[in-house]
Amino acid sequence: MNGRDESPEYKIVMTNRKHAVIEGVENVESFDDEEILLETKMGTLIFKGQNLHIVQLNLDNGTLTIEGHCKSVDFTDEKSAKGIKGKGKGIIQRILR
Repeated sequence: MNGRDESPEYKIVMTNRKHAVIEGVENVESFDDEEILLETKMGTLIFKGQNLHIVQLNLDNGTLTIEGHCKSVDFTDEKSAKGIKGKGKGIIQRILR
């Protein structure tokens, strides 16, 4: 080992809940003006708000720029965003039985 941290770069910089730059993005699973679901190097990220817009996406360097009003940012260790959506459907189906 050379003493350097070999973990991938992962960073979120938010300004006034209106502008965010996220580094370490691997994929945008889904998005609309109220929710952006991302797969990142550190797990799944769910960005919720109003009037959300993807201003810039560069998967080559893993950066995403978002504008809009941020209400919440949720993290999970789930590597696949598909697993997050699937879990919610299972709970609802069990309740309706």
